[in-house]
Amino acid sequence: MSEAERRFSMGRLEAFSDGVIAVIITIMVLELKPPETPEPTALVRLWPSFAIYLVSFILVAIYWINHHNLLASAGHVTARLIWANNALLFCLSLIPFATAYVADTDLAPFPTMVYGALQFACGLAYFLVLSTVSAVRRAAAEPLEASRVHIVQNVLALAVYALGTALALLSPLAALGLFLFVAIAYVVPGLLAEVSHRRHTH
Repeated sequence: MSEAERRFSMGRLEAFSDGVIAVIITIMVLELKPPETPEPTALVRLWPSFAIYLVSFILVAIYWINHHNLLASAGHVTARLIWANNALLFCLSLIPFATAYVADTDLAPFPTMVYGALQFACGLAYFLVLSTVSAVRRAAAEPLEASRVHIVQNVLALAVYALGTALALLSPLAALGLFLFVAIAYVVPGLLAEVSHRRHTH
């Protein structure tokens, strides 16, 4: 048993991660500032803030779900997994800053580009956790069944993030649409699979 396994349990690693992600979402919602005047038009003018918050919330929620599933399949903690997980949490912890940056500048090109670059970094960090968990399972002679699908999905998401980051300089709104597309591409297949499973079991 490694030193990391003796000192850290999977439950402790997941609890710490859940706490960090909960704080990230809390900070994001606190950045939503109400209109300074009571007119409905003042609320409508805040649509960039709500749009980027929605995208960020969905992406963080997806990371939380996938992260939970990954750790649940890891089996045990290793030093490499701890630091790969910390790298992911570090990148995720910057999402409230990038979200506020885009919101406060009304979807300006450069802030949206920074947001896209951060999402790309988050995707890379998640890929590191995914590859680490896969290595742990292979070492235990228990390959991760869905790892190939997850890797392909993650690589495609990285490609879309890179495209969106470049596109942000020309059309921030189109870039935001690409980021939202990544979220939909993660959520919809899972929902359809669940609906199909229920139909076949009833």
